Amino acid sequence: MPGWVVLSVSTAYVVILFLIAWWTDRQGAGRRLPVPTAWMAALGYALTLAVYNTSWSFYGSVGRALSGFDYLAIYIGPTLVLVFGQRLIARIVTVAKSQNITSIADFIAARYGKSQMLAALVTMAALLAVLPYIALQLKAVGTSFDILTSPAVAADGARPIRGDSTFAVAASMALFAIMFGVRHIHASEHHRGLMAAIAFESLVKLSAFVVVALFIVFGMFDGLGDLAARTQADPRMASLLAPDFSDPTWISNTIIAAISFLCLPHMFHVAVVENQSLSQARAAAWLYPAYLLVFSVLMVPIAIAGLATFADTVNPDTFVISLPLAADAPVMALVAFLGGFSAATGMVIVASVALSTMLCNDVIVPLLLRSRLVGRSGAIWPSPAALLLVRRVSVAGILLLAYMMNRLVDQAYPLTVIGLLSFVAIAQFGPALLGGLLWRRAKGAGAVAGIVVGFALWIYTLLVPSIAPLVPAVDALVANGPFGFAWLKPQALFGVAGLDPISHATLWSLGANLAVFAAVSLLADRSPLERLQAEAFAEGVPAQSPPLASLPLVTRLDDLKTLAARFVGAERSASAFDDFVEQRRSRQDGLADMEAMRFTENLIAGALGAASARVVMAAALESRSLSRKAAVVMLDEASQALHFNRKLLQGALESVPQGICVFDANLAIEAWNARFLTLLDLPRDLIRVGLPLAELVDFNRERGEYDAEDLKALLVNRDLATQSWPYVYERQRPDGMVLEIAYDRMAEGGYISTYTDVTERHRAAAGLRRANEELERRVQERTQALEQAKAEAERANMGKTRFLAAASHDLLQPLNAARLYLAALDESLKPDEAGKGLLTEERALARNAAAALSSTERLLDELLDISSYDSGAVRAQPVDFSIGSLLAQLELEFSAMARQRGLTLKVVASRLSVRTDPQLLRRVLQNLLSNAIRYTPKGKVLLGCRRRKDGLRIEVRDTGIGIAPERQKEIFEEFRRLDTGEEREKGSGLGLAIVERICRLLDLPLEMRSRPGQGTCFAVTVPRAAAGAAVAAAEKTPAASAASQRALSVLCVDNDGAIRDGLAALLSRWGHRPIVASDERTALANCNGQVPDLALVDYHLDGTTGVEVLGRLRKHWGREVRGLVITADRGEAVGAEAKALGCEVMAKPVKPAALRRYLDAVALEKGAGLQRGASH
Repeated sequence: MPGWVVLSVSTAYVVILFLIAWWTDRQGAGRRLPVPTAWMAALGYALTLAVYNTSWSFYGSVGRALSGFDYLAIYIGPTLVLVFGQRLIARIVTVAKSQNITSIADFIAARYGKSQMLAALVTMAALLAVLPYIALQLKAVGTSFDILTSPAVAADGARPIRGDSTFAVAASMALFAIMFGVRHIHASEHHRGLMAAIAFESLVKLSAFVVVALFIVFGMFDGLGDLAARTQADPRMASLLAPDFSDPTWISNTIIAAISFLCLPHMFHVAVVENQSLSQARAAAWLYPAYLLVFSVLMVPIAIAGLATFADTVNPDTFVISLPLAADAPVMALVAFLGGFSAATGMVIVASVALSTMLCNDVIVPLLLRSRLVGRSGAIWPSPAALLLVRRVSVAGILLLAYMMNRLVDQAYPLTVIGLLSFVAIAQFGPALLGGLLWRRAKGAGAVAGIVVGFALWIYTLLVPSIAPLVPAVDALVANGPFGFAWLKPQALFGVAGLDPISHATLWSLGANLAVFAAVSLLADRSPLERLQAEAFAEGVPAQSPPLASLPLVTRLDDLKTLAARFVGAERSASAFDDFVEQRRSRQDGLADMEAMRFTENLIAGALGAASARVVMAAALESRSLSRKAAVVMLDEASQALHFNRKLLQGALESVPQGICVFDANLAIEAWNARFLTLLDLPRDLIRVGLPLAELVDFNRERGEYDAEDLKALLVNRDLATQSWPYVYERQRPDGMVLEIAYDRMAEGGYISTYTDVTERHRAAAGLRRANEELERRVQERTQALEQAKAEAERANMGKTRFLAAASHDLLQPLNAARLYLAALDESLKPDEAGKGLLTEERALARNAAAALSSTERLLDELLDISSYDSGAVRAQPVDFSIGSLLAQLELEFSAMARQRGLTLKVVASRLSVRTDPQLLRRVLQNLLSNAIRYTPKGKVLLGCRRRKDGLRIEVRDTGIGIAPERQKEIFEEFRRLDTGEEREKGSGLGLAIVERICRLLDLPLEMRSRPGQGTCFAVTVPRAAAGAAVAAAEKTPAASAASQRALSVLCVDNDGAIRDGLAALLSRWGHRPIVASDERTALANCNGQVPDLALVDYHLDGTTGVEVLGRLRKHWGREVRGLVITADRGEAVGAEAKALGCEVMAKPVKPAALRRYLDAVALEKGAGLQRGASH
């Protein structure tokens, strides 16, 4: 392809970048640039992070993919940091913003007492580490240009300087960086134009990579299937898809990539210095990994395609551009070149800006301040223009050095190796950075020693072997070790061989760095300032301190303002000091205290860095008749005093039960307590010193905290000049919490707000209102109930003989009907008023038949129960309840039976609670007590509890006939009864069989001890309820009361006319108003618009079920009418269906006593419902 075409496209692309950056800066300066939405800002931030994806990613990783999947390690590291290191990133960003941090060197130096020596060391080490990385970008651009325009020159590798396109690229990058990256002296300001251009470049390189990859896969080959087939046919290609996770390269590359993602100067700049909100970092946790995923997925197909096309004849690093050329697709090759060009230029521009800031602030300015150019009078200071010139010259010098290194680097040297070499060097900052944030005892001496040792070993184990091919003497040292000591060979240090060079260098350099850093930190001392900075960095939010009037006044505010103007410019200095003076209304005498000095130092730090700003302030105080050392000591001691005062203030705030937040005169946050964050459910990384109240309001509005009325009441919408103080209003949060918020002015300026949780107060008021309303409604309902009861009482005796027990289509229905008929016969044989007509013999026969029928019903009930337990149709529903209430009910139930038999029933009360199914346990104890009374001719029966380690042992003891040992097992079988030898009622022989099955269902151990003639003891051990568990009382049979006599309107739906008549008669005798129907249609017609209190429905109706009918009736009435489903089907499915509709179930045959208890309970709930509702 003609060179002029490539140059024209490259020039046009650079012009586009210039226009984007220029337009963004111009619009921002004129305040015409719209504020981006949160998602747009987050997307832009994530795209600027993609400056991490350099030409190494675009070209070199494809070549690295030929060795397997270990190229993924450089992407896994950043992903782990973003996904799992959000709290760490938030702390770094918060501290950097609070202390006006400008670079990674500034950050590390500020943590360790603003050490200028440490800042200079980090700067020079970063320059040495990053220069090869920048040279890598220039090499990639030059190589791709030559491949595209002059393949012969690219293959030969010889490029004369005069015709070297790389020099033009470096020059254009330097010009761009100077114009848009070094425009302002305040290095911590946001470079909106530069970042917009970087985001655009990230989109370009991703789009180009995707387009080229799709062309290679589907244009040159027949898709992924074709590539997969070729891979399977070629063993070398197949090995690409078999990752070896045991290779130490995975671990070493992931570690150095993760650390480099935070510590590379250009990454620290875009991730921390240019960060505008912590929410951007949270969004980048998934946006940027998705960006990396696209690159990662497409690299393997390109590598396979290159291997299939070129075998070993072409450098794998050039596959992305060589493949389109081989396919005679020059346009696609140009797209690939443009993508690689974007990947390289983005990194070079940002890295040169970041390094120039570090060189200026941490190396050149300190040298100037220590030189004779700045005298003790401080009259000659580097002007803002001079500082800008220094940075611009530094940018040009950095790129010139990188270009010279590019000329020296072997053109055949893999791009990936150069990149990893820089990563290992940058990783040496990791212990100092992470240790400073996570370990309060980390000291500056340890950081210096660790970095020096780590870099020395990096040079020895990695950099020296890299230049060995260029220097024969070095080549001999690498091969044989110094002085022939093989154990000192750089790539097999101390005999550790078998590792790849990167893993070997990482092991020794980073391991020694960490060890020396920890050891020296434990042994060294630290200054007061270093101690304060350690606490500030560990806490994550360095707080601004209140003024201390007691500190010595050593200068005037005007002098500090003039001092700051020499570094940040007169306009910025004047604006900053005007705001400072306005906020400190209590200091109007023009004298500066220590807080004013700290403010000035922080302002200068934004231009010079924390370490150089400290030197400037010390020099300024030195000119006020203090030695520089004494000035530094005074600053440190004052800082320590201010910090102590801040601790006292924070402790006082935390002791207050209300949430508290303090704002300055501009409604920016100055202080807060933890209760404030808890009540408003605010993330800790959101709140910081200086956060405007308007931003906090915007955050809450985006998550739906306010309604229209709340927005009107917010302080930011009030006229503060005319507002009466204190200003108090209430707001309800989305979770239901009600906050009382009070704002008041402070005497020294600013505002204080308190937040009190008044939810319980509102709930109590609402409960009182509901109680009054419910009381009025209850009076109305009781009046209506009395009127209905009077009307129904007149018809109470109309159908006494029409009630029959319901049973639809099995044995229970005819048996129930027979019981009703025998009951009617017994009624007809009663004597008249004169006592005549008594047919004792016939009546005795009727009663005997009824008793036999009752025994048959009981037998059928027990057989059905056994069938349900055996089939699994019954499931336990364990709850926590008091065993005492259950024992009391059993005593009441069986006392009369025992007295009738001439026995004494003794029940020992207990206040303990157990966890099991109360109804099933009640059935067990009922059967055991019934048997004990039945088989005890004389004496007593005892029911009581014993504490056991594994639960509560419930025992039923009697003094009866006892059980012979040979029969103690068979009594649990069906139809096994003991022969008492007496004429008394005998059981069915199923009671203990039911007990055994229930205990098995409840997983309760059942024990029995008995001796013939000495009685029997049955025991069941029940688990005790957990401590503190909510305990319900066992279900009680509702006692008859005035409330239970409330007449109910009861709808009875059954397709059997006799059952309908019987239910109507029985309900009428009990004082209720029955409404009978055979189906849904007649039910609606007979109700005549009235909604009944209760519906009794048979489950099996004609063509439908009672549950379905009740559901449709409820929908028609628009009310959840209580329902009782009557069924002979005891399966679990029927119960589940009824429960899903909120209905209860009663099994056929229906016993009148059970039905009456149920109706009494419903009437009782109807009468007491209002009182319960009010109590809740």
